[in-house]
Amino acid sequence: MVKTSKTVAVAAILATIAVCAVLAATNIYHTGQSNSAAGSGENNQVSKDELIIHLNTNNFNTTIAEGVTLVDFWAPWCGPCRVQGLILKEVAESVEGRAKIAKLNVDEAGSVAGRFGVQSIPTLVLFKDGNEVRRFVGVQNHNTLIEAINKLKQGNQ
Repeated sequence: MVKTSKTVAVAAILATIAVCAVLAATNIYHTGQSNSAAGSGENNQVSKDELIIHLNTNNFNTTIAEGVTLVDFWAPWCGPCRVQGLILKEVAESVEGRAKIAKLNVDEAGSVAGRFGVQSIPTLVLFKDGNEVRRFVGVQNHNTLIEAINKLKQGNQ
């Protein structure tokens, strides 16, 4: 009985991850949001990758301490996390100078993820001046994240 329950739970999780990845990928292409590889060519613009802060246990607290920061709790082996990463590059470009976009690899900084009770990835947490304001679990589209950041910047949560 227990073995069957575990098997069903694992199957449900894997199915959810697959559905999230498909939905996120569909949303990226149908809303006109492109990934960084689309139309790539040499130019003098700042890379979208450079707009995302890579967090660890040493810089996490200082990074979220002031202003608005969106943190993506992720892992490199997580398919939906990779999809979310493409979306975050677009978000970072859209909010440059108004909010910080950051990523924390939960495999490398599990203590930080544990401190915030992250149980599923991707999980995105929106902070203002070091305090958690909003949490998203699963792949989120560009517009959802931009709206949340804009509301927070305007003083609405």
